[in-house]
Amino acid sequence: MGKSPIEDERKFLLGIRELLRREREVEKREAYEDRVRAKVLDVTEDLVTLECSFPMFREGDIIGHITQEGDVKPIGSVLAEGTVITVGTNREIRLEEGQPVDLCKGEVLVGYDLQISLIDRILNDELDDLERDAVLCLFGGGNTGSGKRISLSDKLDSTGKIELDESQIEAVERILGLGDGELLIVVGPPGTGKTRVIAKAALELRKRGERVLITSHTNRAVDNALEALPVEISLRVGRPEKVLKRIRPYLLSYKARTALGSRLEQIESQISKLRKEIKGLHGLAEEWKRVSREKYNEVKGTIKGKIKRIRDLYKERNKMLVDESKKLVEKAGIMGSTLIKSNMPPLHVERFDTVLIDECSQASITLALLGMIKARKWVLVGDHKQLLPVFKSIRDKRLVERLSAFCLMREFYGKGEVWLRNHYRSNSRIINFSCRYVYNGMISPVKECDGIKLEIRNYPREMEFLNPDIPAVFLDVRGEDFVEGRSRANRAEVEAVVRIARTLKRLGIRSERIGIITPYKAQRNRIAEELKDEKLEVNTVDSFQGREKDVIIFSVTSTGNMDFVSDENRLNVAFTRARKKLIVVGNAESIEKISGGLLYKYLMYVRNLNGFFKWQMR
Repeated sequence: MGKSPIEDERKFLLGIRELLRREREVEKREAYEDRVRAKVLDVTEDLVTLECSFPMFREGDIIGHITQEGDVKPIGSVLAEGTVITVGTNREIRLEEGQPVDLCKGEVLVGYDLQISLIDRILNDELDDLERDAVLCLFGGGNTGSGKRISLSDKLDSTGKIELDESQIEAVERILGLGDGELLIVVGPPGTGKTRVIAKAALELRKRGERVLITSHTNRAVDNALEALPVEISLRVGRPEKVLKRIRPYLLSYKARTALGSRLEQIESQISKLRKEIKGLHGLAEEWKRVSREKYNEVKGTIKGKIKRIRDLYKERNKMLVDESKKLVEKAGIMGSTLIKSNMPPLHVERFDTVLIDECSQASITLALLGMIKARKWVLVGDHKQLLPVFKSIRDKRLVERLSAFCLMREFYGKGEVWLRNHYRSNSRIINFSCRYVYNGMISPVKECDGIKLEIRNYPREMEFLNPDIPAVFLDVRGEDFVEGRSRANRAEVEAVVRIARTLKRLGIRSERIGIITPYKAQRNRIAEELKDEKLEVNTVDSFQGREKDVIIFSVTSTGNMDFVSDENRLNVAFTRARKKLIVVGNAESIEKISGGLLYKYLMYVRNLNGFFKWQMR
């Protein structure tokens, strides 16, 4: 693998492999709890057709089957959904026609399998040249080039509506200047336009004849970038229900079905008609069974004939979908998928000139490597001050940082990184807290951020903290937390948060523009149950990265052990989601006991801005 700053690469990889194996065991136990019984209808070289007892899987789902030994073996990705599903696979499947199987959703498990398999291939020196270069780069043996920039003739973003700022232009021009085997790190703090940079870079690379992959640990990050690109040159691979509705015209499945049109509709109509006929014949067969064995056998023969016809139609439909999908993939200039999906059919054999990996701080080393091995040049876009990879068996944050691809690569290549420096999203007094205490002045809000304010009047006198002229506030609620299952909750904060949310709605703020964040699932559940508003999002921090709301209400919840809630990366995500109003609800006395942490600094910050208020209990 070449010289690397990591002293013992083999030992390092074996350690990651063991970690992934442990994480997989946790996910496997959870997968057992949600399964469906199915029967194998047909197995061909790269397609499996199964009939499920009920329609559990959707197009784009990655599924696995539970073996007799209790393991979960991946099958592939669902190409056609319903009670009868068609699954595309890139591996030898040991299933036989008529065999009963238990199926489960397996995307996370497949992700672990792909990473473990990649580690094994590295250890056994089974990589091709493209993959070997990516691995060498990941371990610090690559380079960031000479900082070459190719000038943009057009300084507008990919939509042609917004002019890029200097730091965004530098990032795009540095991406265009990359040579084979070179990497660029782009640090994109909240609201600095990293999605705009990714879309513009992808478009410019495509104009130069390159094939580009936009990928991420999250679906939303991929969707946000593709949304700013022309649909005719872009293709999204993924599950329809997992992508934004406005992105669906980009979907491979949507484009394939649209291209096939009436031919596909006719086949699926025939299948539907035959299935109804078979259902009726089964009832007739049961009636003849008691009267005439000859008639019974005759009806059963008819059923077998119709089943054979259905299977033939499924094969014809499957071939049409697969052939059309292959055509679309081959001609697509810009493709978007998650890191795991990029290594599953139909993308598993595809290669690209440049890969852009967004939200890279959340991707583990081997997960990011799944994207890097797909291309000759690599762009990692992320923010080391936001969410890190999630490992259920690790509590040591320093170790998690070491396992983040973005954090590790900054150690090796940080001198050549590009920062996006101008913030555009939030009120200046909201974002200035993170600018000062998280990013040490590396970013700053543009002047227009001063005027981003909540548009309400006549708020209740006892809720002066809703004053639009005070955008960042702390609300001192003297409640106490308590243990609920493996989580924590706080009744006083639930009451306060629910009253605030209901008041905001009465004042004209739409539910979908309000977000409620808490570190604890028990607190999330209690708030959601009280509000009973599906449009108002209540969730943990992990679900909010890359998102924004006009109003964010953050419930600290904890009043005893503050270690979990004080995690600086999670707090930074929570505090930077709000555009117009940030309301932090917590027990000030408890926070003051942990002086020096980010939560304490926020408390001091808003005190200086006259943003500290005491909650008036009913």
